[in-house]
Amino acid sequence: MRYKQKLSAKGAVVELLSRRGYSRAQLVKKLKEKEYSTDEIEQALDYAQQQGWINDFEFAMGLTRSRLQSGYGGAYIRQYLTSKGVSSEIAAQVIADEQWDWWQALERAFSKKYRQLPQTWPERRKCQAYLYRRGFDSDLIRQFFEIQSQSQ
Repeated sequence: MRYKQKLSAKGAVVELLSRRGYSRAQLVKKLKEKEYSTDEIEQALDYAQQQGWINDFEFAMGLTRSRLQSGYGGAYIRQYLTSKGVSSEIAAQVIADEQWDWWQALERAFSKKYRQLPQTWPERRKCQAYLYRRGFDSDLIRQFFEIQSQSQ
């Protein structure tokens, strides 16, 4: 029977990052679970950051792109990023980036659940609440409904 030798903190970081991206905060949590000392963790993460292996901004951009394509809005994505260990400053900066098409994401979220604009007021409120829960701004939802109403 072979016993797996405990890796150094740097080795553990490399192993984790070889599978997928992580925020710095997520890596700290994972390494603490593996019982590395705080000094070892900081040295390993500083090294990985110097090598360009850890970049919370790029990590947040990738998560935002993924969530946006799934039909989520800015408020939901901001909360999602912070839950993944991205700082609120970086999350706000990423959400404010002008490359994101919030309108298209709103249309995608709407068309996933609805084929056409609801006709009755209770159905419309239900649809608006659904879009709001997906993280879209109430002004954007209102504009969407106005434009959709005019096009019918």
